[in-house]
Amino acid sequence: MLIFAEGTRSKDGRLQPFKRGPFYLAMETGAPIVPVVIAGTEKMMRKGSVAITPGVARVEFQEPVWPKDFATREELMAAVRERMIAALPEEMRPI
Repeated sequence: MLIFAEGTRSKDGRLQPFKRGPFYLAMETGAPIVPVVIAGTEKMMRKGSVAITPGVARVEFQEPVWPKDFATREELMAAVRERMIAALPEEMRPI
């Protein structure tokens, strides 16, 4: 199952706060979360526009994060977010 934890695209391409639902689902089922970092698409299809501009996107699959290794949903969410931030280009990291 593919879930975008932010729930939507950001206007500036920076990582936005995560929604809690996907992490609740992972904690309840024990299913691993495989963080996927996508960079470059923010320039190809801007939020609010239907225009698609050619470009290069980078997709990086991170190692799985297992819910059983965390006591709370918040800890799991923070761990996934930290991994994703570390893999993002500087201009996409949250301010």
